[in-house]
Parts: sequence; structure tokens; C-alpha cells
Amino acid sequence: MAEANLGGEPVMFWKNKGNFEEKSMEREDQDMEFSPDKAREEHAETREEREPATLLEMRVHFTIKDRSQIGRVALILAATTDDGEESHIRENIFGAGWKAVATEVGGLAGGLPQKVTRAVVGAALNSGVVEKRSNEMHALMHAALEATGGFMSPSMLEASVGAKIAIVRNDAWIAVAIVGDTAYHAVAHHERCGLGVMHI
Repeated sequence: MAEANLGGEPVMFWKNKGNFEEKSMEREDQDMEFSPDKAREEHAETREEREPATLLEMRVHFTIKDRSQIGRVALILAATTDDGEESHIRENIFGAGWKAVATEVGGLAGGLPQKVTRAVVGAALNSGVVEKRSNEMHALMHAALEATGGFMSPSMLEASVGAKIAIVRNDAWIAVAIVGDTAYHAVAHHERCGLGVMHI
């Protein structure tokens, strides 16, 4: 076994892992050989193994033919997994003359309704998706309440939650979509989503 220190992180690696008994004598000699380049290569391979590989990449084309289909648009925005995707979807939404914003929440499910309320109101007002008018705030809160109800069940109080919230609005409708993960234990997490749509 050889040890190298790359960037302050010790790297351990074995050479010739197979046929231990047959090659034990050779292995002792080979393990005494140290190559910094080999250590860097194996360190990079180990790092790549820890980083999740892309399992599936999808290019999807949606045609929205009616402004009441705003819920689909909100779900697509909430389902984005990186900033580039989110920006691209928002640009398409802005191109239609609609408004949109996305934000994130996390924590225990028992405190999620309050966090969703603060996140939705803050994001919608700060981005100009809604103005402080009773009809717009009323529609926003109803859509958020419906989305939260679809995302969570009352039995989830102690579950951990991480979610992305998208708010999309046109001249007649507002939609709030929540897409994320919930788990009672890290190895048992799974995705869920909720959607609320309200006429302004």
C-alpha cells in the first residue's frame, strides 16, 4: 500500500488487488514503488466515483396553447435541477409575457407550511410576480396552500424535506408548484410534488 498527500488529503491505494496469495511476493515489491502521477490519477478516479454520474438527460418540448395551462409550466420550472436549466425555462416564460420565480425550502415537514408561506410571499413580491394587491395576494396564497397540501401529508411531521418552489403567473392565472424530496431516513428518501393553480 502506498500513501500520498494531494492537497492535504491523504490518498491510499492498492496495486494488484487480484490473486492475493499467488502474487504476495510480487506485491510487496510493487507496493514499495511510489509514483506521484499514479497517485493523482487514482485520486481523480476515486473522486469521480463519489460524484454522481448523469443517469439520464432529457430534452423535452412542450407547447402551451392556453393560458390556463400555467400549472404545467410551473411544474417544469420547479423540476429543474440546475441554474442553467432554470434560467432557460424562465427565459421561455418571460418570452410569453408571463412572470416567474423559483426558490427553495428545507427542514422538517412539521415546519414546512410556515416556511413555504414566507418563501412564496417573499419570492413573489421581490421578483415582481405579484404586487401587494388583495386579489393577487389572495390568489397566490390559495395556490401555495393547494400546492403544499399536495406535496405533504399530515403524517409526515418528522420527515426531512428539501424542495424547490416555482411561481408562475400570467394575466389571469397564478400557479405554485413544489417538487422535492422527503425522507424519514437518508436511505429512504423519495420525490414528491404538489401543484396549486388559482384565478387572479
